[in-house]
Amino acid sequence: MFCLPYIILVLGISVFLLVYNIPLSFHNGIGIYREIFKDEAFLQSWLNTVIWTVGSVTGQFFAGLGIALLLNSQERYMWLFRILLIIVPWSTPDIVAGVTWKWMYNDMYGVINDVLTRIHIIKDYIPWLGTSGMAKIALIIANIWKGYPISAIFYLAGLQTIDKQLYEAAEIDGANNWQKFRKITLPLLSPIIITTLMLTTIWTINYFPLIYIMTGGGPSGGTETLVTFIYKTSFKFLNLPKAAMSNILFSVILIIAFIFLKISNRVQEGR
Repeated sequence: MFCLPYIILVLGISVFLLVYNIPLSFHNGIGIYREIFKDEAFLQSWLNTVIWTVGSVTGQFFAGLGIALLLNSQERYMWLFRILLIIVPWSTPDIVAGVTWKWMYNDMYGVINDVLTRIHIIKDYIPWLGTSGMAKIALIIANIWKGYPISAIFYLAGLQTIDKQLYEAAEIDGANNWQKFRKITLPLLSPIIITTLMLTTIWTINYFPLIYIMTGGGPSGGTETLVTFIYKTSFKFLNLPKAAMSNILFSVILIIAFIFLKISNRVQEGR
């Protein structure tokens, strides 16, 4: 009951904007949508968004699960590692993270090139943000670092709910660590994994600050995702009719959420 006024306010604003925006985009029929899908920059931003999302979510999954498994211990000083590996990246503001990574990737005085040359991995400084391909990789690495803590928190919470007696019984039956992970940890953690993947996928598709600060969508649109493209088109170039792209993005995210929820329900029924 205490939360109800807030819920009504948020839902009211969201529903009003959605109901107002969708009919407005059709005031000239489907002409604006035809124009959008003929725009090569829009199609390129979709491809960039897919690469950005798949790379980031995959990296966050493996990094988050690995860190969670590493920190799933009751050792005395484990709280310190949890702060360093989870809290620090998660609590770093997006602007600070973006500026820091941009400085680290700088081809002239960035710390990454300096370290790599000192340990003789590279001979010449690499322009990490200077080419489309390298900029994509650099952004995904930065986003994995910024985003894996939330996955690690979810996975760590799930790991700590698994009954330790299951592992003890499996060990008595002669199961090794990989078998215990595959037969006990993964099945019991699968609902949390699916939910976390859904959330990180939606957040990554909608994520704006790191891209805009580090590359601004460049070079030559090579890192332009749909959210940065919508922002530039609508607010920077004031092409407001093309803001209908946000409806397309909303529809895609809605479909993704529906698919994940169906998968989650099947997993729960299978258990």
